[in-house]
Amino acid sequence: MCHRGHRHMSRSNFQHGKSTTACVKVESTESGRSFSAYADAGKGSLSSKHLHQEEKNRRDELQHRNFVIYDNEEMYAKNFMDCISTRKEVAFQVRMFRDVEKLLEYSKEQVVNFMLITEECPAAVRQQVRAQRTFVLTKGVCTDLGEKEKSILKYQSADEILAEILESCLETGDRELGLTMTKGAGAVIGVYSPVHRIGKTKLALAVGKEQAKNGPALYLNLEEYSGAEAYFGERPQQNLADLLYYARQENGNLGIRISTMVHQDGELDYIYPMEVAGDIRNVTLEEWKELLEQIADKSIYDTVILDLGDSVQGLYELLMLCDTVYTPFIEEPAARAKMRQYEENLMLLGYQGILEHTVKKEVHARKGRERKGSSV
Repeated sequence: MCHRGHRHMSRSNFQHGKSTTACVKVESTESGRSFSAYADAGKGSLSSKHLHQEEKNRRDELQHRNFVIYDNEEMYAKNFMDCISTRKEVAFQVRMFRDVEKLLEYSKEQVVNFMLITEECPAAVRQQVRAQRTFVLTKGVCTDLGEKEKSILKYQSADEILAEILESCLETGDRELGLTMTKGAGAVIGVYSPVHRIGKTKLALAVGKEQAKNGPALYLNLEEYSGAEAYFGERPQQNLADLLYYARQENGNLGIRISTMVHQDGELDYIYPMEVAGDIRNVTLEEWKELLEQIADKSIYDTVILDLGDSVQGLYELLMLCDTVYTPFIEEPAARAKMRQYEENLMLLGYQGILEHTVKKEVHARKGRERKGSSV
């Protein structure tokens, strides 16, 4: 792929592989009844000619790994299975049991790789299951945990439980939790405008959701004041600042780490933005480039959407490495003057390549005052 102007990073840096199909086989064993479902989260299939044979073999191996759920509350267990089936990066068989005898019978025939089980099942019975890793769902403090067991609070979201399981596996060095980290296509889309308060973040999210229809897409907000609560609601424990910290460690786990941090807006995945304004200004261009390279190398995402603000270091360089830049604008005298000045600056400073892959999007001027805390 050719360079454009002063583009400092070849687009090929983000195109190390093709999209992946995340297939989760979901089975329920209850009174002899079973069902299965497959979640297709990518383009193509396991036999696609775009997948390297070694990647296909690894994926086939992962799909023989199993994750067993045992809980007396059927709806609770099914909700957790539904959560797993929507995760694009997981590829293992999930089985649900409500009959402990059937669970023990199953474990005699096959080793259980991971088990999520209620604390209501006695420790003596849990230890009869041939499970390599056991996570015990508790309502409080569990005092009878075995050597290979870890307690997890039951009444939290399924996403939080799955993230806690993944985090535990990272801590113990187990990187094979049925995670398929076949590299995505690695395209980068930027959304930026010198004109403010015209709906840039809404446009970035809309672009991301459209991209997510065709393959895994990740949204990152690189604004000083993102107004994230207006778009994403409650603040999680970790955000983009934490992801950058993990990327700096260079321990090869970033793809799995993203799985513990990612949230969903429809089909679009996102990392919650930074909350301290100064943090975004302190990240260097090289750190942003390193993060993007690691996402391309170690995660499933075909596309990364960058919602860019003026405070990010190396703004023009980041726009240069984007495959496409969407620039919203309005037909209004001051806005036209800002857009003209922006384009003249790009030409003057040698960044005309940005204009070559820019798509302008006209938006309608807003009436009334903007809601406090929103980001546009």
